[in-house]
Amino acid sequence: MSSATVFFSKLLQAIRLLVGAIVILLFIYMSVAVLAQVVGRYLFSYSFSGSSETATFAQIWMVFLGAGLAMKQKLHVGVDLLYTVVPRPLKRFIAFVIMVGGVWFLWTAIAGSERLLQLGQFQTSSALGIPMWIPYMSIPVGIGYFLFEFLVAYVGKIIRPEDVSSAEKEESVS
Repeated sequence: MSSATVFFSKLLQAIRLLVGAIVILLFIYMSVAVLAQVVGRYLFSYSFSGSSETATFAQIWMVFLGAGLAMKQKLHVGVDLLYTVVPRPLKRFIAFVIMVGGVWFLWTAIAGSERLLQLGQFQTSSALGIPMWIPYMSIPVGIGYFLFEFLVAYVGKIIRPEDVSSAEKEESVS
């Protein structure tokens, strides 16, 4: 392996570890905030003003970042029947076409979030007055991470379609 390959492999692992840790922390925060709201309301007749709002924002961030983690684990629904039965040169072409279409779609979603971010600079949340660009930023960040994982998956299918096919066969057997 070249030093560049080792570097990018370690960078990929670090990014995945960071995103996974963030999702776990967001889940823990969301759970604690909702539990505090329920306990406060029903046991002490006291409502924490912003706990449900921040829990909602944590959930939004968690879902967008979690989509990229799901892409990494191949948990999104996909129809790959055609890809698995065609010869290797055609696999590369099909994977390339899928990659171009996916990149176009995801980039369009990221670009579309720009207007929402602009609006969020002038809006604040109702309970705590948090600038709305913070929860809105979950869209380009989460979709950007999804795009990153999507590219990793499909560049691998283009470069080594035989490796992907054998790995997929092993997964379906186990």
